[in-house]
Amino acid sequence: MPEKIRSRPSSANREQRQTQRRSSLNTDPIIFTSNSVTSTNGKIYSGIDLRTPKEKLEDLEKEILESTDKSTPEQYLNQVVLAQIYTNLEYGDISIENARAYLNLSEFYFNRNKIFLPQAKFHALNARQILEQLKIKPSNDNLIENLLAYDIYLMLIKCSLNAKREMKTTKNKHILSIDKTHINHDIKLLELYLEKLKELTNKNDYDQMNMKYLFLKYDTIVNNTKEFVKSIGIIIEQIIDYIEKYFTHDQIKRKIDFYLRCGLYFINYEDKIQDGLRYYKKAIELAEQEEKTQPSNAHKYQLAKTILERNIAKLRVDHLTDDMEKEFQRAIQLYTQPTKEITKNVLKVIDELAIFYTKMGKYQDALNILCESLPDKSRLFGEFSEEVIQTESHIGAIYLREGECLNAAEHLQACLDLQEFVYGTNDSRTSQTRNSVELLKKDPMVSRTFFARTHDGKRQDRPAFRTTNKVSHDKQDLQLFQTVTKKPPTSSKI
Repeated sequence: MPEKIRSRPSSANREQRQTQRRSSLNTDPIIFTSNSVTSTNGKIYSGIDLRTPKEKLEDLEKEILESTDKSTPEQYLNQVVLAQIYTNLEYGDISIENARAYLNLSEFYFNRNKIFLPQAKFHALNARQILEQLKIKPSNDNLIENLLAYDIYLMLIKCSLNAKREMKTTKNKHILSIDKTHINHDIKLLELYLEKLKELTNKNDYDQMNMKYLFLKYDTIVNNTKEFVKSIGIIIEQIIDYIEKYFTHDQIKRKIDFYLRCGLYFINYEDKIQDGLRYYKKAIELAEQEEKTQPSNAHKYQLAKTILERNIAKLRVDHLTDDMEKEFQRAIQLYTQPTKEITKNVLKVIDELAIFYTKMGKYQDALNILCESLPDKSRLFGEFSEEVIQTESHIGAIYLREGECLNAAEHLQACLDLQEFVYGTNDSRTSQTRNSVELLKKDPMVSRTFFARTHDGKRQDRPAFRTTNKVSHDKQDLQLFQTVTKKPPTSSKI
């Protein structure tokens, strides 16, 4: 007699899984109205996308155009990544279209944030690799290839320049590892492709491309101050012409910012300082003109910033003039006029004015404004901020130079405490301040009146007497035995 097949008892989870399988096999048709999907009588079955990669790509491009202002960065990134995948499937890995898709990814990462520079450079290198595999060279008859190569090398140079700027401030190992040695080589290739595009594009399109190249060339020059480039004068004139021609909305602001950058570059060379100061003067004249014709808080801040940057440049090259103090005071007035409050910009002007007073030998004036600014810096920047540390150090250095060792010890010790907490005990800045404090401790008066006190300004208690034979071990007797007489209060600080 055949044995009966034992049926496995159905648990709740098993029945739920079986129900899900049955529902997934349901062949009820649904309506899909997309024109890009191959369908029969307007019906397809759920879970099936019959579009070709080309159709998917076309639909995705329409979606990107329609949702440009609405989509979030994450949504836009997903769209760009999908576009690259569909492009690869449709046109192949080694194709102009795929190189352009990689370039779009690179542009997205570059415009997002500086921490995404490695990703931007990676995708730009992928695009250049395809360019080299296709053996694309500058030609007189192929607009698409020349334009693609121009955009690729433009992006590569932008990534390298930004990585070069970040070298002094960032500790990101990925940004520091970006290759920056090929910039000049890529600029030469960019110039070759731009020359070919001049004959293949209209005047307006060529001007836009040439303007991008000139700005990039200018950035390359000003980021390398080892040697003065004589051709920079011609580049500056061409850029000013393009600003006046194509930027009508914020033309004056762009010209002011550009003149400030020109001045900052020229003052790096001793024989070009006067040329640099002339660019600063042009910037101030434009800022004053705009504030006079269209008074506003923004224009006041712009004029104050321009005046401040020129005075900073003069301090840097020791080109000190009698009118600089009035100019600093004018900048402070322009910054405080709208709100009547002390702001971070005002404190920045005060710091530079203190440097001016120090260089002019007006040490008491410098001490007055620095000591007055300390509470505001603690309030706006924080008690452990770089601004507070530098101010304490500056005040201590001035007191030390004037021979007021007690006041110098007070501020340098405060600076040392902050530096040890913020920078660490082994930092070079902390060590330098510690050496100054140790030097002050050798002064008998300073050691006796300041370093013998606690942080609250009170003299420390004498250490307890050391005894070898204690008569009583009672707690109260022991406390009484170890009580010491405090020293009389010292005279007030000088």
